[in-house]
Amino acid sequence: MPHYYFHLRTPHGLQWDTEGVPFTGLDEAYLDVCRAIAEMAVDLIQAGMPRVELLRYDFEIADREGRLLMDVPFAEVLDRNSVPARHRGGRGAGAEIERTRHLIALLHQQREALCANLSRTRELLDRLRSRDRDPRTMHRA
Repeated sequence: MPHYYFHLRTPHGLQWDTEGVPFTGLDEAYLDVCRAIAEMAVDLIQAGMPRVELLRYDFEIADREGRLLMDVPFAEVLDRNSVPARHRGGRGAGAEIERTRHLIALLHQQREALCANLSRTRELLDRLRSRDRDPRTMHRA
């Protein structure tokens, strides 16, 4: 089961989640973050934090390797009039996952092409080296 890390970004810096939580997928992790934001907002507002300050917070969802998968601003959950940052360009979590799969497939294709070029380059170098060692092809100075 994938492990997700929820780093809290505030105006004062980034608080790293070093433990993480397992979820079946990014959509489930996103929904959990939304619930956490709502609960945190209640606690922080009751503690006296101005709502405007709270809207400057966000969670960064990362994978085990530390790659940022999704940014979830508190404003997305708390301000119904805001445009969700994670949906820029009309993409939701599912669309982002599909886009990522497509990019990974392209990377695999490019890697295969690079490996083929590297193999061909090695073959040519080997032929050149063997030709240089062949007394029949050596040039005399």
